Formats: sequence, structure tokens, C-alpha cells
Amino acid sequence: MRYANNKQLTNLYSISALALVVMLSGCGKNEPQEVAEPIRPVKTVVIEALGGKKIREFPGLVGASQRAEMSFRVAGQLAELPVREGDQIESGQTIARLDETDFKIALNDSKATYDKALADFKRAKELLPQGHISRSDYDKIDAHHKTAKANLNLSRQNLNYTTLTAPFTGTVARRYVDNFEEVSAKQNIVLLQDTTSLDIRFDIPERLAIMIDPSRRGGESRNIFAKFGAIKGKEFPLTFKEISTDADPQTRTYKVTFTMPQPEGFSVLPGMNTTVVADTSHLESSEQAVLLPVSAVISDSNKQATVWLVDQETMTVHPHSVEAGSMQGNSITVTGLKSGDRVVIAGVPFLRKGMKVSLLETGEQPE
Repeated sequence: MRYANNKQLTNLYSISALALVVMLSGCGKNEPQEVAEPIRPVKTVVIEALGGKKIREFPGLVGASQRAEMSFRVAGQLAELPVREGDQIESGQTIARLDETDFKIALNDSKATYDKALADFKRAKELLPQGHISRSDYDKIDAHHKTAKANLNLSRQNLNYTTLTAPFTGTVARRYVDNFEEVSAKQNIVLLQDTTSLDIRFDIPERLAIMIDPSRRGGESRNIFAKFGAIKGKEFPLTFKEISTDADPQTRTYKVTFTMPQPEGFSVLPGMNTTVVADTSHLESSEQAVLLPVSAVISDSNKQATVWLVDQETMTVHPHSVEAGSMQGNSITVTGLKSGDRVVIAGVPFLRKGMKVSLLETGEQPE
């Protein structure tokens, strides 16, 4: 009888233990389980330093910031040519003068013709309302009066054109004719240049031309200078002036012009050669092309060339837009990266923004 009771008690304990296990197992199924996000191993490459100074030298030519080929608007004989090459000329100063005799005769003739035409016009104007002159005759007299007035103004203007004056203060760089010569209209008499400010012109390749901002015109550049072989140990800062928008068809370069004041103690003249020294790193760094494996560059939903960069502080990745260039075997040139960027070159298809990654050692391959 005692044996039977012990057996029943043992069975009761077994059933209770089994029920407890089932209960605990059921409770465990309702609790959320945290799943650690896998860290994706990737192969990367670090963009080598593209910065630092990139000193370039360009052959340049000096020109005057202001220059004018001076000529008369009318033909005639030179009566005065007081200037010589090298003379300093003030604005408004007389450079040359033609013999005025024929022009004064023409002016007097035009004035006489106009005076008669004016008198005829006044008389016709009085007769027209009275019916003593036809409308057609009046119109002819009126037209003759207007023509005579225009010829008088032209004669006065031509007389004024016999004097050639300087439009700005400068230097007579060249005198093309001698006094008392017969000259034609538009024939060059002198070349006037203002050399207080000098233009420095040189050619640059299109990869630099595309980076020049014309809105910066007039601002002194801290990274571009002119130097001259005869002036040892000196460099002169330049100020951007303009850039041509028409490329040389042979060299595919663009003409750019900078300016500089005439240096004190020296006489830099138009036509002299100069060497332009420029630190172009601020222009070239963003345009410097780097070579990456084709596997590193993908196209996003907008068909924009994209690479994946690793944030080395958080060890996460994010997409970065670039400009794709030419193919070279299994590699492609891209621009838009900067020094120190770590680019994923293997394992790209498995990445998503913000994913944590680990860096593979050289020679290892991502799974």
C-alpha cells in the first residue's frame, strides 16, 4: 500500500515538471529576440592626396590695358604733328592737326547754300497759305532746305575732325607718319598706350578655363603672379580681368587676361615676355581625375554615377555622386572625390546607406 502511494506521488511530480517546462517554453515564444545586424566586410581604396600646391608656369605676353590706334575721320594734309614716340600725352591734348583751309572753304560754301535755302523756305512758307505756290513746289523747297542744313552740319563736323586729340592719358608708342604728309581717312597716325596698368595675357587648357569664375573680375588673386627675367627675385600679383570664350582651334586653349600696375622703379613695356606662375590646386583639385575599378562605380535610380564612401569614424557607408569619365581596361576615371576619401571597390552590390562595414586586408576578398 505504501509502495502504491509513492508511485502515485512520483507520477504527480513528473506531470508538474512537464507542465512547468511547457509554460516556460510558451512564455519564451512571446518575448522579442534582438538580432545583431551583420557587419559587411568590404575592400576599399583611399584616394591619394590631390591637394597641396600645384605650381604651373605659363608663357605670357605684356600688353597695355588701354591702347588706341589714332586716326583722322577725314583725309587731308598734316599741318601739325608735335608728338614723338615715347612722349607722355595728357587726355584731351592735341596729337595732330590737318590743314584746315579746304575744310573752312567747304564750311563757308555750305553756310551760304544753307542761308539761301533758309530764305527760300521762309518765303515759300508764307506763300503756301495764300495759294501763290503749289504744294509740290513747297515740298521741294523744304527738302532743299533740310539738305542744306545737313550739309552745313557735316561741314562743321569735318572741320572739327581736322584735330586729333588724346582720348586718355598715355604714351605715344608709335608714330606712323611724318608731318606735312597727305593722309587718308582711317589711316593710323600714332599708337597711344596707357602703361600705368598692364595686361598679362596667356593661354590655359580647358580643364582650368572651366573653373574660372568671371564674376570674380577685378579681385586680386593671391595665387597667381608674373615674373620677368630681367627683374630678379620679384613676383608681381595679378588681378583677373577677362577670359575668352572662343577656344584656339589648334591648341584648344583659352586666352585669359590678368592685370597688374606698372611696378615702381621698373619700366615694363607692352610686347615684353613674362612668365605667369600659378598655384592651380584650388582649380584642379575638384577636377582631378582618379582611376577606380569599374566595380566601384554604380548608377543610381537617377542614372547618376555613384560610389560608396566609408565614414571611418562610424565605419558606415554612404553613397556619393561622381562624374564618370573614360574607360581604361577594367578601370574608369572619375572626378568629384577628394584627398582621403575611402572608396569601396569590392562588395558594392550588398551595401545600403548607413550599413556598418569592416575593412578587408589587402588580398582578402568579400564573401
